[in-house]
Amino acid sequence: MTASGLTFIAGTDDARLRAFDSRTGKELWTYKLDHSAHATPITYRGKDGRQFVAIVATGGSYLNSPGGGDSLLVFALPK
Repeated sequence: MTASGLTFIAGTDDARLRAFDSRTGKELWTYKLDHSAHATPITYRGKDGRQFVAIVATGGSYLNSPGGGDSLLVFALPK
């Protein structure tokens, strides 16, 4: 979750990272990953104050999603 009211979720078996409005639950954004990300996204601020969201997407796991990737994706939130 972010201070601006966004919740990011990637722990699904459809290889997508999603952003939701934390107050309403409305899906605001989705991104198709190359592999499933059975992980919790992290957020951080850069030196310039811009906020970023990062996720590791490798596939595999006990959910039987296809494996084979090693990706770290980082997205910048709008200013």
